[in-house]
Amino acid sequence: MTTVGVIESIWRYPVKSMGGEPLDEVFVAFAGVMGDRLYGLINDKGNPAFPWHTAREQENLLQYKPRYKRHSVTIKPEQLEAAQSLGPGINPVYPEADQFAIEVETPDGQIFDLSSEAFMAHLKTVAKSDALQLKFTQRSQYDCRPLSLFSLQTCGQLGEELAMEVDKRRFRANFYVTWHDGKPPLYEKDLVGSRLKIGDRLEISILERDPRCKIITLDPDTSEANPKIIKHVAQAHEGYAGVYGAVLVEGMVKTGDSVAVLD
Repeated sequence: MTTVGVIESIWRYPVKSMGGEPLDEVFVAFAGVMGDRLYGLINDKGNPAFPWHTAREQENLLQYKPRYKRHSVTIKPEQLEAAQSLGPGINPVYPEADQFAIEVETPDGQIFDLSSEAFMAHLKTVAKSDALQLKFTQRSQYDCRPLSLFSLQTCGQLGEELAMEVDKRRFRANFYVTWHDGKPPLYEKDLVGSRLKIGDRLEISILERDPRCKIITLDPDTSEANPKIIKHVAQAHEGYAGVYGAVLVEGMVKTGDSVAVLD
């Protein structure tokens, strides 16, 4: 086992394509970070294979700020330690659906219950669509893989190449990592096919590089688009930035945890 870096920050996104929240610690299950993308917006008139209404269609979704009303119960299952004492792979019971209730602050400062008719009426008006519906699941609604990882070195490298400051939040990763000295800026792409241990227990497999879309062009605070970012990633990095992973052994993760290569 070789330690190669540390977790700089942990992020989850309670509502798909809305603002994210940094966490000091969180349980990571086979389905991904607990509380990550439990809610999403579906366009009933969209492509049934990929019906999500996201910031690709409504750029200012990034400026909506969702918050779990019972934040503490969304960090880890109540009986996690008891389940883990029985052996790896024992799935702890998650909180009931109502414990994942969310309030959301709009870009103009209004606050709604996410699941309320009032919020959906607001959103349909802003999006100019009557086909939007809210979709909930306790086990995440990610595009492709349950985990995403992105390094600060890669962010810095892109900033140098683009001659601008690049905000890491554009890449909407779950884990932002700082690699130890001596690792190249795009080191995470060299880890595809490797197994990593993060902290005391969590083990993940790095499956593939992360193909990027319009979202990285949008400023996370203002939603202002900068198309040159996606153009540069496409031309200089084959359209990839960061990596996707899957969970092999569930566990808690904390900011500052070590990241080690197991194979």
